[in-house]
Amino acid sequence: MKSSEKNIAAEKENGQVYTPLFIVNSVLDISGYSGPAILKKHVIDNSCGDGAFLCEIVERYCKEALLSGVSLSEIARDLSLYIHGIEISKEECDKCKRNLDQTVFSLGIAGVEWDIVCGDALVISQFDGKMDYVLGNPPYVRVHNLGAYMEEVKKFSFAGEGMTDLFIVFYEIGLKMLKEHGILGYITPNSFFSSLAGSHMRKVFVSEKLLAKVVDLKHFQAFSSTTYTAIVVLEKNRETSELDYYQFDEKQLVPYYVEKLLPTEYYISGNYYFSKKEKLEIIREIYNNKNKCDISVKNGYATLCDSVFISDFDFDSPYIIPVIKASTGERKKIFYPYDKNSRLIPELELKKDKRIYAYLKENKERLLKRSNEKDSDKYWYAFGRSQALNDTYKNKIAINSLIRNETDFKFVKAPSGVGVYGGLYIVSETIPIDDIKNALRSEEFMSFVSLIGKYKSGGYYSYSSKDVKAYLDYKFACDGG
Repeated sequence: MKSSEKNIAAEKENGQVYTPLFIVNSVLDISGYSGPAILKKHVIDNSCGDGAFLCEIVERYCKEALLSGVSLSEIARDLSLYIHGIEISKEECDKCKRNLDQTVFSLGIAGVEWDIVCGDALVISQFDGKMDYVLGNPPYVRVHNLGAYMEEVKKFSFAGEGMTDLFIVFYEIGLKMLKEHGILGYITPNSFFSSLAGSHMRKVFVSEKLLAKVVDLKHFQAFSSTTYTAIVVLEKNRETSELDYYQFDEKQLVPYYVEKLLPTEYYISGNYYFSKKEKLEIIREIYNNKNKCDISVKNGYATLCDSVFISDFDFDSPYIIPVIKASTGERKKIFYPYDKNSRLIPELELKKDKRIYAYLKENKERLLKRSNEKDSDKYWYAFGRSQALNDTYKNKIAINSLIRNETDFKFVKAPSGVGVYGGLYIVSETIPIDDIKNALRSEEFMSFVSLIGKYKSGGYYSYSSKDVKAYLDYKFACDGG
């Protein structure tokens, strides 16, 4: 969909994103929408915006029809009959029709009755089971921005788990529109490869042999936002479960073929991972490893208001302790209203420390605005979440969760009485710190991080506590940890 740059708020709500022509062509090419086989085949963009995909679709159709000797009047009839679109915005819908008129005008074609429906694809069913191709760039809208559409979204089976996104529902909408052996080609966020929201959809794609091709754009950002995308081609009623895996040439701006992959190779522990087979084998070994070792990897404190809890306090208090920001390795101070057993200090007790209590009262209004896991009014001075509290008085290693290569890895000792926030930390009573450090600063760990595909801007990768734990369990292969 094409964005109206003058209204960023509307763009956020409606998921409108301008699609570059090289992406449009990549989606059409990889989906097989080319050559004489496209003639008299029904095609739809079910979130067509101002027509970025449909204009190229129409241009390809006209050129193939002309090469096949079809008359201009018959081409006009075909375009009215076989080219379809849905767009919720009346303004974009009208713009789409004007753009399509301009596209065919240059070819000497006029009088096309464009079948562009102005409406909500969530409730439109007139195209179900009738399309040979469903092609496009569906809207990306997170669940908390769906507003009035949420009730309609909940009706779709692909939206049953996690914090869903509208693009996931559009996969289900597109599949319903396809004929037997129909082809769907989308560019969407690649987050569904591993997100909870995409878990049911991943299962369906594999069990029904739908996944035919994947182009992983990796760190390349086709759009100006922070979205990381993939081109996905689905095909109904395939006999094989193999898919063709492609990567993207950032210089030539085209996909290139890598190799065929079976679900047993890319569908690992319920998630999708795409790379060459020998690299995927490493992922499979790590995630299928059943041995556990004496290593815990956890997230640091979550105060939900770091600007109040963490400060360069110019006074001493028994409720202020050192804290390490794991993402940078910086040492700071934090207001820590807990005893050594992780129990919250009663407010009456805190009042005895006049400096710290005055500081808290000064910031009480800000603290009350948080959504704490416990009663925000009663526990207004507590951390927002209880995570990491039980490890404050243990020896730990703070680590960052965002790296570009192994030299970016930060590894800071956080002894008993020192907290950790803004990243991860590791606790182990039996495995030497240097051994853990060497394991995580290795090329092997960097390769693992790049393979799990959690891309961030600037060529960085992120990883979770679960990812680090899985790797360290595999690396040390300790029993009974």
